Order: sequence, then structure tokens, then C-alpha cells
Amino acid sequence: MKIIRLVGFALMALLLSAALFTLVAPRFGWRVDNVLSGSMEPKLGIGSVVITRPSPAQDIRIGDIITFQSPINGQLISHRVIAVVGADPQLFRTKGDANQTADPFIVPTSNVVGKVSFHIPCLGYFTRFIKTRWGVLLTLFVPGLIIVASEIRNMWREMSAQESERKRSCIQ
Repeated sequence: MKIIRLVGFALMALLLSAALFTLVAPRFGWRVDNVLSGSMEPKLGIGSVVITRPSPAQDIRIGDIITFQSPINGQLISHRVIAVVGADPQLFRTKGDANQTADPFIVPTSNVVGKVSFHIPCLGYFTRFIKTRWGVLLTLFVPGLIIVASEIRNMWREMSAQESERKRSCIQ
């Protein structure tokens, strides 16, 4: 029972930390995004979450993974920098690790969101799920149910202890 409690506490702490980071990070310019395609596999797998921090263009080097808005359709993409073109302004040639060819565009500095600092595999599946109706319901209902059940159990134990104490005091 102690192990279940410990695992439950650790899971709740992890989820609260992730939720807090997701809410606070954007206030400092960081982004938390889901990986939706396999273009960066195996480094960034589908369903991963990437955390991108703002980074000045002069700090971006060949080999860095950057998140940027596509010059073609404006969608956010995280790909590796394979070349830096020009000095002022800098332009970046990018490519997905799993792609055979480089992206068909050059990324201007103005489209760069930042560098990918780290990623968490598979967490993206969970974050996408909790944005659904069932996900919201379960993330609110299940912890609430656990808390209510725990409190009922505690009250039951307290009532049983009081009843046992009353019986002992009546016998004496």
C-alpha cells in the first residue's frame, strides 16, 4: 500500500510539475510543443514534447535543432540546422534528420522561435489527450475521486478507532 501511495504521489508531482512548466514557460519566451511528424526521428520521435528556448540568431550553430515558422505555410517545425547562409541577416538551411533532402526553403532569422533545449519522449500523446473532452474529464475526475476516497477511508479509520476506544473505556 505504501508503494502505491508513493507511486501515486510521484505521478501527481510529475504531472503538476509538467503542467506548471507548461503554463509558466511561455511567460519567459519558452515553448512547449508536440512532435507531430517523424521527420526528426530517431532524435525526436512522434509523440514527443519539445521544449524550445529563445535564442539569438548569432548563438545558433550548424547541428543545432531549431524551432521555426515555415516560410511556406507558417506551421511550426523543429529541424536541424545544416548550413548558415549570410552574416547579416543570418539565414538557415534546415533538414529533418529522417528526410533525404534539405527543406525546400531557407529560414530567415525572423521566423526562428528558438533552439530546442530538450525533449520528453511520448509525453506528447498525453498532452494531446488531456486537451480532449475525455482527457479534461479524466484529469479532473480521477484525482478528485482519489482524494475523496482517501478522505472517506481516513474518516472510517478514525470512526473505527473512536469506537474501539469507547468499547475499551466501557469495559474498564
